[in-house]
Amino acid sequence: MRKNQLESRQRFDMRMLFFYAITPLLLGGLSLHLLQLQWLQHEALALQADENRLNIVPVLPVRGEIIDANGTGIAMNKIAYRVLLIPERVDALDELLASLSETLEWSPEKLTHIRKRIKSSRPDRPVLLDDKLQWQQVSPIAARLHHFSGIDVEAGSYRYYPYGSLTAHLIGYLSLARQSDLDAGYLSTEFIGRAGVEKSFESYLHGTPGSQQEEVDARGRRIAVIKRSPSVMGNQLQLALDIDVQKTASEALGDRTGAVVVMNVETGEIISMLSQPGYDTNRFITGLESVQWDAWLNNPDKPLLNRATQAAYPPASTFKMLTGLAGLEQRANLATGTTQCPGYLELADRNLRCWKRTGHGKVDMHSALVHSCDVYFYKLGDQVGMAAISDTAQKWGLGEKTGIDLPPESRGIIPAHRPYMMAEMSSRSSKRRHWFRGETMITSIGQGQLTTTPLQIARLAATIANGGKVLKPQLLADSPAEIQHQIDVKPEHLNTIRKAMRSVVSSPGGTAFRALASAPWKVAGKTGTAQVVKMAQDNQKRTKLSQEQIIKRHQDHAWFMGYAPYDNPKVAIAVFVEHGGHGGSDAAPVAAAIIQTLAAKEQAAAL
Repeated sequence: MRKNQLESRQRFDMRMLFFYAITPLLLGGLSLHLLQLQWLQHEALALQADENRLNIVPVLPVRGEIIDANGTGIAMNKIAYRVLLIPERVDALDELLASLSETLEWSPEKLTHIRKRIKSSRPDRPVLLDDKLQWQQVSPIAARLHHFSGIDVEAGSYRYYPYGSLTAHLIGYLSLARQSDLDAGYLSTEFIGRAGVEKSFESYLHGTPGSQQEEVDARGRRIAVIKRSPSVMGNQLQLALDIDVQKTASEALGDRTGAVVVMNVETGEIISMLSQPGYDTNRFITGLESVQWDAWLNNPDKPLLNRATQAAYPPASTFKMLTGLAGLEQRANLATGTTQCPGYLELADRNLRCWKRTGHGKVDMHSALVHSCDVYFYKLGDQVGMAAISDTAQKWGLGEKTGIDLPPESRGIIPAHRPYMMAEMSSRSSKRRHWFRGETMITSIGQGQLTTTPLQIARLAATIANGGKVLKPQLLADSPAEIQHQIDVKPEHLNTIRKAMRSVVSSPGGTAFRALASAPWKVAGKTGTAQVVKMAQDNQKRTKLSQEQIIKRHQDHAWFMGYAPYDNPKVAIAVFVEHGGHGGSDAAPVAAAIIQTLAAKEQAAAL
């Protein structure tokens, strides 16, 4: 028994010895770990603790506003509230979205759109759920934020376009950042310019984001704002646009499809640029529903198309001035001579018709321009040749982009009688490689494969008015003139064209006499009526157009181009009415209304 007690005592002593040996080691290790936490890793752990307690929230900048030449707001900012969500802080996303949908009255399509937006966004970044909200709409959510993990209600601003479709193609619109924008450094809740001036001057208008440091609880709900670095507002942008002239152009055009461009002849500033029909740019904020987008895309009148810069049409008789200039420069006999117009020109086995079936009788260049005689220019074009006509057209700024800061822009088509152009000029249904005399004649009157944009025609009018300076169209107010090139044209040749353009308006037989003879400014101009290729019957069925729409699409296009005042030119004007009828009766009255407004504004400013 004593032996057992001795063995027990020895085991106890061994255990105590082990305890006494291990305890200092454990205490030493613990002390070293505490030292590491308190000293060596203090900054890193303190930062991690702050990150768990603090949240950095971006503060979006207020976008710079866009005003017209008179200071009238064209793209403005309105105060409103928006609802944001950080997905990783939400436990029951479906229940939360259902509750918000009921409160904010989201449509099923909008809710689906929001779900897609959340799915495509980073879980740790705020996602915009709704915008343009008033306090009455968000107050039920704001009062219960402690029940909505990951939700925040934020006061801010949203873009508002007071003139909507009137300035849609010029000003453009905004939409939420896409993946490509995020890759470029934008935040997912920022709005980016997608078209028009909003896109072209995005960096100037956007501003610089700030940040806000917030203290949050364990569920990510804000407790207090610790620090705030303010954002920097974007710059205000003043355009050369005069919204009063823009409204006049729209009212004069009415419900017809077309485009109007008004341009300063010395600086190239765009005073008005209208394309109809337009679309409501306010619909794009917070995302456009697919039903509306599809309706615009499938609308046969193409409201999304900027007809002033993106659509090219046969310029019709507005091109005859360039055929005349080519004839004068090439010293063609007919350029300084006369010919007879019986109402047609015999060419091989067919007749090329003049618009006036009974003919114009004896005509020279002046009377041919005033009365828009086709036969005279058929013959003049035949004498000059396609190469010279093409060279003249390109020299005067056709067949090339104007360089306006509104991409994309059409360059139009100027056919050329040269081998390297043959493939482009050949019909898609034919492999021919020949250019026929008749094609040169048709091109001479602004028909055939020749196409131009309304902006190019307005610039052509400005170039004739300013003595041959081909200007870059300028969108911003007080922009200095940017001369792309100076045309070497003889003054006597230019005066021949100018006098004829004046007589188009001032002579009783001129094609624009009725519309513009009594205008407050003396006007020089030229009308045009572009023939439309008839639509095949099977194509009519495929397009699903009504009979009224089909009849309308068989009507000719109407043009007017000119400048005023004649003695001291200030503005150039181009009016295009798609399927509008005749230049003198349908396009010229629009120009008359614009000149009336410009003259009245000038008179009021002088008082």
